[in-house]
Amino acid sequence: MYKSLRVLVGFAVLCLAHAAQAQNIGNTPYSRYGLGEYNYNLGNVRNAGMAGVGLSAGNSFQANTSNPALLYYNSITVFDIGVAGQVKTIKNATEKQTDANANLYNLTLAVPVSKRWSSAIGLRPYTVVNYEARTTSEIENKPTAIVEQQYMGEGGLSEAYFAHGVRIADGFTIGGSASYIFGAITKEASSAVRDESLNAISNEKVVYSERIRYDNFLFRAGANYRKKVTDTYYLSAGSVYTFGTDLEAKRRSSFERRTLSDNVLDNNILPDSSEGSVNLPSSFRAGVTLDNGKNLTLGADFYTQKWSEFRNFDGDSELGNSYRVAVGAEFTPDANSIDNFFERITYRGGLYYGDSPYISKGETIKDKGVTAGFTMPLGRSSIYDLYQLNGAIGYGSRGTTDNGLIKENYFQFSVGFTVNSRWFIKRRIE
Repeated sequence: MYKSLRVLVGFAVLCLAHAAQAQNIGNTPYSRYGLGEYNYNLGNVRNAGMAGVGLSAGNSFQANTSNPALLYYNSITVFDIGVAGQVKTIKNATEKQTDANANLYNLTLAVPVSKRWSSAIGLRPYTVVNYEARTTSEIENKPTAIVEQQYMGEGGLSEAYFAHGVRIADGFTIGGSASYIFGAITKEASSAVRDESLNAISNEKVVYSERIRYDNFLFRAGANYRKKVTDTYYLSAGSVYTFGTDLEAKRRSSFERRTLSDNVLDNNILPDSSEGSVNLPSSFRAGVTLDNGKNLTLGADFYTQKWSEFRNFDGDSELGNSYRVAVGAEFTPDANSIDNFFERITYRGGLYYGDSPYISKGETIKDKGVTAGFTMPLGRSSIYDLYQLNGAIGYGSRGTTDNGLIKENYFQFSVGFTVNSRWFIKRRIE
């Protein structure tokens, strides 16, 4: 047991060090708006298989981080790690391209403190910025010349959190979490003039580069109530409120001269640095779940956030209000089956639909998709340890090619590993 603990702690430290430097899990032109592409799933790979559903779906053998009030149900120590990636096709009316990448999805350690209280620490992506766009235009009265413009962005914000869940009364639990949001976003905009009659300047471009580093604390409060409604089924209702906060921001910017192959000729033209803040609006999540306490769970979640109240570093509003509705389910044929391994696997599925916070050319970008997932036991379980392999896939689309807009079709995948271990057992001498 203690050897496993040392291995897990060492592995977690390595993952934390890596995740602080890299966090891309997606590639989308819409991430140029606001702080990037928002991570809707506050849970793990289990929740991803159910379209993110989990605000009221307690589980004793999975870290319940989607709602801190559910941590109470983690009565033994849980270590959970997951990676995720996606393959995305981006297209407009005339062109399309395909991109793919993967990175850390979640890292969680949940530990019971007492019979009524469990805690968890973890790391997950908060937003992701990863885009590149190019445009060309002609210069009026100069048919031999064109202007090439390029826009690029990368980086994002990470969330390190410390959460608690406490049972107040029979079936009623509350929880809260404190998160540290941190990270940096780099954006560049460049222009280059190509003119067959002016070869001397056609090999250079002017680039505006800015890097903004963000950080501050974010707080959430959650509650959940579970009650037996029939001889077989339980009904649960949960909610999470995320308080608004202002992220401190430090911006460094400058103009640069570069070759067309991005070799820097001069990187210190009109340098500037300034400090400010951006506000993250509050959000609300609610969910209901019906389960039989054994092998079947049916759930639905709702999320909404007033991104229209967001203001960027320059004080501009560039986002709209968003919402998301998701339904999901999980089923285990027979967790105690001896002869059939596939009956011990938990199967999951889900659907989601909603408005993203992105508004392009006056149209709100909608997002919809379907997911599936599983959890399978690994090796032989004992009263001391239980190992699980988690997987999830999803297919969705966002946006449209109408009115000159961009549509994204994406295939997402995630794989995770969960260890349940009893760390604190009193020795008995007979």
